[in-house]
Formats: sequence, C-alpha cells, structure tokens
Amino acid sequence: MIHSKATDPRIFPWNNDCDCAQIDRAQDLGGDLTLNQTKLYEIGRDGKMGIHKETPSLALKLTQYEYGSISFYRKLANKVDPSSSGLDESVSLDDMKSTFFDIATFLTDDNGTFRGTAWFPKLRVNGFSINIADPNAIVERSFDLIGEDTKIITDNYLAYEKATIVAPGVGEVTLSPVPLQYASGKYVFRVLRVRSGSVSELIEDTVSTYDADSWRYDNSPKKVYVQSCLAGDIIKVYYSSATAYTTLWTDNDSDAVALYADQCDIELAVGIGANQKIYRLQSVGIDVKLDRTDYKEIGNKEIVQTGVKAKTVNVKIGRSLEDFSLEEILRGTSAYEYIDARNFSDDIALTVKIYTDNTKTVFAMGYKITELSPTALSVGATVEDYGKADDTLESDNLVISEDINEL
Repeated sequence: MIHSKATDPRIFPWNNDCDCAQIDRAQDLGGDLTLNQTKLYEIGRDGKMGIHKETPSLALKLTQYEYGSISFYRKLANKVDPSSSGLDESVSLDDMKSTFFDIATFLTDDNGTFRGTAWFPKLRVNGFSINIADPNAIVERSFDLIGEDTKIITDNYLAYEKATIVAPGVGEVTLSPVPLQYASGKYVFRVLRVRSGSVSELIEDTVSTYDADSWRYDNSPKKVYVQSCLAGDIIKVYYSSATAYTTLWTDNDSDAVALYADQCDIELAVGIGANQKIYRLQSVGIDVKLDRTDYKEIGNKEIVQTGVKAKTVNVKIGRSLEDFSLEEILRGTSAYEYIDARNFSDDIALTVKIYTDNTKTVFAMGYKITELSPTALSVGATVEDYGKADDTLESDNLVISEDINEL
C-alpha cells in the first residue's frame, strides 16, 4: 500500500532557468486519462475490424491550501524566482498561456520500498480557482491541468539533469545518477533546449548523422551530446534512474501551514478609484478558465501547437444582506438613493489581500482582477433566516503577486 505521506509530488517547468520543485500544501492530486479509441466496423462483418487509437486526453486535478507563496504559480508560468533574478513579483494569465511543465509523484509503500514514479508529461494550465468558502474556512486553490499522457516508471525514478552551455558547438551534459535502459537501446526520455526565453523539444539522432538541433546519448561516458548549441543555451534532460536525482521531499516549515478567511481583506474599486473594503462577506470564489485549443498536423500523431482562444475570470461574492453598499460601489456613485442594475459599471477592480495572520500587519500575497463587469445578482430570504445576496462578475484578467504595490 502507498500512503499519501509517502507520495512526493514535484513540478518540472520546461522554459527558462526555472528549476524543479516539490509541490507544497497539496491536499488532492489525481489524473484521469481517456484513451479516445474508436471501434471500426464495416457492412457485412459481424464484429469490429479493429480500433483506431486517437490522441489520449489527460485531466489532472490538484488542490492546495493557500500558504502565502506564489512559487507554484511561477512554476506553472515557467518564471524564475525574482529573488535571484530581479524580475517582477507577479504572475498573470498571459504568463500561463503557452507554458509547459511536467508533474511527477514518487511513490514509496508502507514498508519503505520505493515502487516507482507516476509521471504526467507536457501539462498545460486549463484553469484554476481560489475559494474562501465561509468566514471560518481555509483559503484553497484548485488547479485544472491538461495533457495527453500518463507514464509509469516501475521501481525507478524520473531523473533530471540541467546544464548551461558555455561555448558554441556541441553541448555535453553528463548524467548523474546513472541512466537506466527503459526500452531496447533507449535511456533518455526527452531533451529540451532553452534559448533566449524560448524552449524547444529536440529530436534524437538515431543514425549518427549529427543533424542540427538533435541530440544523442553515449552510455559509456553517460553523456548527452546536443548539436548546434550557442553559449548560454540551457539543456534539460529527463531520464530513468535507480536512484533519485535529488532529495525529493523536505518539510516546508518556513511558510504558513495554511491561510484562513479571517486573514483576508476583500476590496472593490471602480476604474482607478480608491479601494473600498467589503464587509459582511460570507464567501468569495474566483474561477479562471483558459479556452485552450490544440492543433495537430497530417503526418504526425502528436499535438504540434497549442493556444488560448479566450480567458474568462468569474468572481462570485456571497454576503449577508445588511445594506446595499456593494451595489453602490458597482454603480460607481452613492450620490443618489436609487440603484438601477442596468447602470452598473463595467470597469470594476477586485483585490483579495491575504496576510500572515489576522492582525493583517504583514502582507503575504494577493490576487487582483480589473475590468470586471457584473453579470448576475441574486437576493433572497428564507423563513426564519436573514437575507442573503450573491453577486457574480466577469473579466478576462488576473494578476497574482507577493508585492502589495503590484496589486
């Protein structure tokens, strides 16, 4: 039996000088692979002729406690930690449109025997949500990730090696730990090259023609050779090994265990106006969807191009019905004691600020959505209960930051 406490999840970003990392505060992680097979029949035959195997589709779900760090968002966006690069502290939806990453879980049973790696390669962000379910709730994140494959490496580890090329020509990457053969003559799963912020999946040179932008592996010196390298290229190699390439899990005792509803402030503003804090809130949910489209080509069974046709951010605010101060903000003025929902502003900003404790003196991280437009209002009362109201707004942008000045 394999318990969750011995299931070590890690994310492997494809682009930039962005290192792998463990996934902290995960509460639920699981993938559903659909193999998309079509049975083929013909008139006059009893039974099928065969099966056409189409491109599989993977839906991977991940839930995390909010813990005051946007590190995982940076990995999804393939962005380097700004503490070491001087970059900005924020992540936007556009940063996640064209990025790829792998997630692997390293599995050990109750007897301490390592059983293998469940590997979900070439994932993309399909959407995510932030949920504050009630005034006593833990703030949670949920991620909707998609891909085409599930790989299992039995009894062995997915290993990883990264190297930066210092001189143009043939790049060399020495693999440590020692690679294992996973099929006849096959040792390396994938080689990526990052050049000037663009990542390419290179083709294996199987006939030693030394084609440009190809790679080959020599098992004697345990080296991968990459053709046509430039100085500064980053090479990332993925392979199988009997030992882990690094310490796969270290308890994160420096970040918060979880962050709670009473550590949050919810603020609204119209246009570039001043933020106004919203009171009596009972729930806040932010749901992000990326309308992805994937393209194939004749002569190739793999997806060759991915894109995002549209981005949708839905916000639902639930509150006790005490007054109409929120509707006054949505209208954009409190000058008159009359509110017509048809006159609500379509340039509303919502900011969720999360602090390290409920004194709200130390800012941890936050979310900001601008150009929100109200799409639905719901006001109701139940026998022997107080009135409640729900407001739904929609936009196409969201920014996540650990810098309060960027919100």
